[in-house]
Amino acid sequence: MKRSFFKIIYALVLFIFGLNTFNNKGVVERLKGEYPEIKEVAESLPIAVQQKLAAPTELPFKPINVALTYAGDMPGKPMRDIIHTEFTYGDGEGVNLRVITFHNKKAIWSDEKQTNWINLKDGTKAFIEGDAENVQQIRWKKDGIYYSIMLIKSPEIEKEYSIEDVVKTANSMEY
Repeated sequence: MKRSFFKIIYALVLFIFGLNTFNNKGVVERLKGEYPEIKEVAESLPIAVQQKLAAPTELPFKPINVALTYAGDMPGKPMRDIIHTEFTYGDGEGVNLRVITFHNKKAIWSDEKQTNWINLKDGTKAFIEGDAENVQQIRWKKDGIYYSIMLIKSPEIEKEYSIEDVVKTANSMEY
């Protein structure tokens, strides 16, 4: 009787865990499901690049459109070198958020002379590249890969955005 009870509890735990795993698909997978054009671009990339696609779960605005682009060799080349991938989120009014992942290991940013640093919630140091009225940008390196987030707004947009909005977005990245 005890064994049956424990088997039922065990099966129930596995079932609940399985549901949570299914419901908590990664943000990139959710984007691929919501935007067929993102799925098409993502699946045209080499597997190694697909595995490193990263996107945030929190944005400073509700996006109306989302796109995935890349820079590198054309599809179909056997030695495709993808320099970077970029998720661009737009609010349809004049605000865009660009999330860039630099896949090319040869990408080097000299940070030695930079002084405007902040810490992300995981302890990663991020450099504030820009903090102006209409453009905020940070960049950082994590696990050998460089990332950049830039928020750009049209001067006609009244809503104010800050570097904290960009940092909050960076803190929500799913790698």
